[in-house]
Amino acid sequence: MTGDELVDRYARLRRAAAALLEVTETAEVSVVHRDKLDGLAAALAEPGPSGVSAREVVDPSLHLLSSRTYRRGAPDGALRPFAERARSIRESLALDDASEEPRGEWPDVWDPTLTEVQAMVVGTLLRELVARLVATGDSGGRELAVVVGEVADEVLASTFVGAQR
Repeated sequence: MTGDELVDRYARLRRAAAALLEVTETAEVSVVHRDKLDGLAAALAEPGPSGVSAREVVDPSLHLLSSRTYRRGAPDGALRPFAERARSIRESLALDDASEEPRGEWPDVWDPTLTEVQAMVVGTLLRELVARLVATGDSGGRELAVVVGEVADEVLASTFVGAQR
C-alpha cells in the first residue's frame, strides 16, 4: 500500500466517522454509546493524535511473545529479546547442572523422565522452534536457537532418533 492510498483510506474513514456523528446527533442513543460517540467527535476535532495511547508494535522476529520482563519499571512489562532469554536459560541450566544431586538422592516420586515417544514429540517441537528462531534473522534469535537446540539434543539423546545421529 502506498502512502497516497493510506492517506485516501484515512480520509474516507474520517468522512464516514463524521457522517456517523451527523446521523446520530438527533437520534436517541444509549449513554454507553453516547460516550463513545463523544470520544469519536473529540478525536475528529483534534488535529493530532488523540488521548488514546497507541498500541505497542511487537516484532515477533525480535522478541518473545509469550512473556515480558517486569524488572525495568515498565507498568505493562518490557519486551523480552531473544538474546536475553537465551542468557537466562543458559544461567538456569548452569545452576541446575552445578546443583544436581547424585542419582538416588531425590525421592522416587520425583522422577522427571519422559517416555521415548514423549521425548521424541518434545524434541521435534524444540527442533521446530529452532528452525523458527533461526528464520528470524536476528542474532538474539540465533543465540536462543543454539540453546534450544542443545536442549533438544539432550531430550532426543535417549531416543532411537538421537541414537541414529
